[in-house]
Amino acid sequence: MLLVFPVKLLLSQNTVSVRGFVKGSSGAPVAGAAVSVVTENGAGLVFGQSDTKGFFDCKFESSKEKVFIKITAMGYFPATVPIAVTVTEAYNVTLNKRPTELPEVTVKSNKKISLSSDTLKYNVNAFKDKNDRVIGDLIGRLPGIQIDEKGAISYNGKPITNVYIDGNNILDGRYRIATDNVPVDAVTQVQVIERDQPIKALNGYVVANNTSLNLQLAKAAKATFVNNAVAGAGNESYVGELSSLMFKRKILSINTLKTNNTGKNLLNENEEVGVSFDNNEATLKKSQSYLSMGSETAPAMMDEKYYLKNNDNAINTHTLFKLKQDWGLRINIAGLQLKRKYGTDISTSYFFPGADTISYDEKQDNIYQLHQWQIGAQLEKNSKSAYVKSISRLDIPKWDRTGATIQNGQMLNQRQPTKNTSISNETVLIKALGTQNILQYSSILQYYTANENLTVLPGVHKDIINDSIDYIKLDQQVHSTNTYIDQSVTFKTKLSQWVFSVSAGLSYHANRLQTDLYKTDSSYAATAAGPSFKNDIAFHTRMLYGKLSAIYPLKKGSFTIATTPGYCRVDYTLPTGAAIEKSYFLLNPLAQFTTKTGRYGEVSARYAQQAMPGQVSDIYTGSILENYRSFNANTTPLPKTDMNSYSFRYSYRQPLQILFYYINLSYNRTRQNYIKAYTLDSGITRSTAMDFKNIADGYTLGSGVSKYIFGIAASVSANGSAGLQKGNNYYNNAILAYHAYNASLSVSAEKKLFQKGTLSLTGEKRLFINEQGKGNKAESKNRTALTRLNAKWRQQLNDRLSYNASYQLVAYHQSGWQPVNSHFLDAEIRYALPKQKSYFEFQCTNLLNQRLYTQVSTTAGQVSTAVVPLRQRTFLLRYVFTF
Repeated sequence: MLLVFPVKLLLSQNTVSVRGFVKGSSGAPVAGAAVSVVTENGAGLVFGQSDTKGFFDCKFESSKEKVFIKITAMGYFPATVPIAVTVTEAYNVTLNKRPTELPEVTVKSNKKISLSSDTLKYNVNAFKDKNDRVIGDLIGRLPGIQIDEKGAISYNGKPITNVYIDGNNILDGRYRIATDNVPVDAVTQVQVIERDQPIKALNGYVVANNTSLNLQLAKAAKATFVNNAVAGAGNESYVGELSSLMFKRKILSINTLKTNNTGKNLLNENEEVGVSFDNNEATLKKSQSYLSMGSETAPAMMDEKYYLKNNDNAINTHTLFKLKQDWGLRINIAGLQLKRKYGTDISTSYFFPGADTISYDEKQDNIYQLHQWQIGAQLEKNSKSAYVKSISRLDIPKWDRTGATIQNGQMLNQRQPTKNTSISNETVLIKALGTQNILQYSSILQYYTANENLTVLPGVHKDIINDSIDYIKLDQQVHSTNTYIDQSVTFKTKLSQWVFSVSAGLSYHANRLQTDLYKTDSSYAATAAGPSFKNDIAFHTRMLYGKLSAIYPLKKGSFTIATTPGYCRVDYTLPTGAAIEKSYFLLNPLAQFTTKTGRYGEVSARYAQQAMPGQVSDIYTGSILENYRSFNANTTPLPKTDMNSYSFRYSYRQPLQILFYYINLSYNRTRQNYIKAYTLDSGITRSTAMDFKNIADGYTLGSGVSKYIFGIAASVSANGSAGLQKGNNYYNNAILAYHAYNASLSVSAEKKLFQKGTLSLTGEKRLFINEQGKGNKAESKNRTALTRLNAKWRQQLNDRLSYNASYQLVAYHQSGWQPVNSHFLDAEIRYALPKQKSYFEFQCTNLLNQRLYTQVSTTAGQVSTAVVPLRQRTFLLRYVFTF
């Protein structure tokens, strides 16, 4: 024992104990981490692991070599810490999280559709028809995707936000320029990106709700310019198009020059149709329009090519320069010169319980002209650690509307010139602070003006304007200037599993409204109509606001709660000299829950409350002649609107079976402290906003299904909706409750009956029921049913020759009236030239030469019938070529 004891004492003096704790970057202990003591050359001396509290204790024999603690754990970057033998205190080791990249999983279905993570990929070649020219021709036939009359795209019932080209955003929400001009042969895949969140620095900090499309380009389209042209002429009709597209690695560009008078609306092509579900931040203001010619009624459920009598010219150039280090410069320029002719014959009747029916007839022939320039430049940097975006825009639209109107036998001439100017800048700066924090700065600066005039001659409403004495003309003038500034700072941080966001911001909106009404007597002397028709109001809205939000990520979804508290102060001066000040405290809470159900389903629920103070358009007291038959003024205090909305959505997509379906439920309640009171007779409408506790409720149910049936090689889809709106109307000194019901169902199918022939069928039914009365008793009721049927046959006779023919029926049935039916027949023959990328196309539109279209519109207590003249039968020979 005496010999052994000194040896054991010597060994204990050479043993080193290393103790400590392992924690994550959030401060939580990391259990089960592998702990080893290694030499400088990597040789291991001892191995262990941390316990449930993150504690570890390793013992090893000391040596002259340098030794280190090496700690590894799943989901974290490894850490190595040098050991000082003389140190006896516990070591604290922090591990940084490392995201785990799962391997891509692809589900294929006959090479038509594949699924990778949250991206659904449609194989263009599997769905392409030989007659498709641009990618928009194909997108509307893809299962699960729909395109409406304006070209807006939705996927499984949800609107698309953006359309990217090879992952690049060139157009924002004006994506029709891409879908109407990118050739179908230039695209290999149409990709649906669910939960699209393009800002790299915000990954993991926000819940993405947007859905976007990406057009994956073919290699050949990236190698050279893609140039296309169309030239055509016919009986009093013409068309010309030239497009040049470049999709290089560093430069992407879409340039177009178009002209036509065939009913193709080039204004729609430049409109912003994308819908964002993520952007709850401040946005640019839109100019308020006060005047009109009283004829802005476009036929519903009908293609514009049948009724739009136009001369449209447009030029577009959109270029993205991809610079170094994640920087990009985007230039967007659009010019429009449009001329349209409208003719409408309208009969309107108002039905009031216990009172006489009020009716009037109008016949209008108008010409609208637009000259507009839209110029935008965007500088953007998009990296994982920083995001910079600055967008400057200039928008100068100038409308000139003229026309002749006959109302109840009285002849009128009108002119309404309007000129708006808007200049703005939006800037967003985002910087990652370490691995767990984000700092964001957002800025909006905008100045816009609007100048509107409405001239009506001879003078109308002489009993109101000129003591019942005849006069020559009436001239309404409106001038509005606006300055809008919004500045905010946001800090986002990750604590444990939560993501917290705190914002503070300041918003300022100054609006000055000046209006005056002038009358010209028989001696051509112009004088003001009087102080009751004059406004000069300086309206200011100042808001100090914040935003608090918390996001808890779930295994297959997320839960979000947020509130946007704000202190809002509004002040303005009325023409009487009275100075008004109003203050509001706004809370605006929001709660949202989203989760996947299984692999292919998703459930989301949302509640939001929003309170909004009124604007200058809600409080002016001097009457404005809105159009030749309507005056508007306000006697209410500053309005305030509170909205509560609840929504539920379930969606399912199964690529293997090519099956898509969804269901949407929503309920909205709106509370206002005012109501629009209308006084009607056969020739004039006077509206006044009055103090009233007004509540309106809205219920909506929507659903849809789309399926490709492999057994018969056919695509079928169905979409339906039903809704109820409840509220109050105030007509001729009586408050009337109304219930407005609506329901719709559309069904479509497409089937190749043999190898080179395809039949497409679409049917749609809409029903509108409006009830009006006092209390819960309906004293007046109207019912309108609308039906549209469309059948189209496409056949490829051989490699060069093809044709298609289509038939459309539109029918209105108003209760108590005879049904009104309209029939349309079109045909098209195409011949492709041998060994050429070109073809001739002979188009025949409205072969049955339907000359009038009748449309019935109903609301609670009102029925309106509009008869619209249509374009004549048109023949057009087009030559389409690529060079």
